[in-house]
Amino acid sequence: MGVLIDSTDYGWYILLLFFLAFGVPLLLLIIGLVIRPKNKKASTIILIIAAVYSVIGLGVCRSVLI
Repeated sequence: MGVLIDSTDYGWYILLLFFLAFGVPLLLLIIGLVIRPKNKKASTIILIIAAVYSVIGLGVCRSVLI
């Protein structure tokens, strides 16, 4: 029977899921706050994307970890 993941070290996979759940929205939040004084409309769009990504990412990653 074939196994999708051959490795027994699942720590890296869990770390990747945590990065996808928290790292990307945090990065988008920082970028949105940095460009806020220069371009308010683009900053608002990036902040909305960060909020939506964090809600979806936390839901999907949490369901995978359970």
